[in-house]
Amino acid sequence: TLVSQLAGTSNVPPAGSLEAGATGSLQVTMTPTTGGAYTASFALSLKGLVKSGVLPTPLDNGSVIVAGYIHQGAAGAVGAPVVVLPISQTAPVVSPTGTVLVTISGVTVTAAAASGILANPAGYYFNLYSALNQNGVLRGQLVKQ
Repeated sequence: TLVSQLAGTSNVPPAGSLEAGATGSLQVTMTPTTGGAYTASFALSLKGLVKSGVLPTPLDNGSVIVAGYIHQGAAGAVGAPVVVLPISQTAPVVSPTGTVLVTISGVTVTAAAASGILANPAGYYFNLYSALNQNGVLRGQLVKQ
């Protein structure tokens, strides 16, 4: 199991606007499949996001998370994504209350990505992207629990 404490201030560059104070936690459970690959389950608890009704239309439903990845990279560095979550502009995570509790299961992790992440989790970070902060809204380094 891997965990991460997420913060808008940890993003590179730091998240701005109304989502700057967003925080959260992540728990990743990786299960071996075949050929060294894994499937992963991501449990996210996010708070401090924008509530519905704060912004004008079309952003009046609250913060809209449009992407999520595990990237290779140390704290403060920007790296390439190695695991892609099934979050997109057409399948976003929306926070009408400013808080999100969600589990995303069955995410494929290649053998190469799994090997690197499990050998050196601190060399990887989790990042979420929102409609307001397209360079990233929440970020945290992975830690083996």
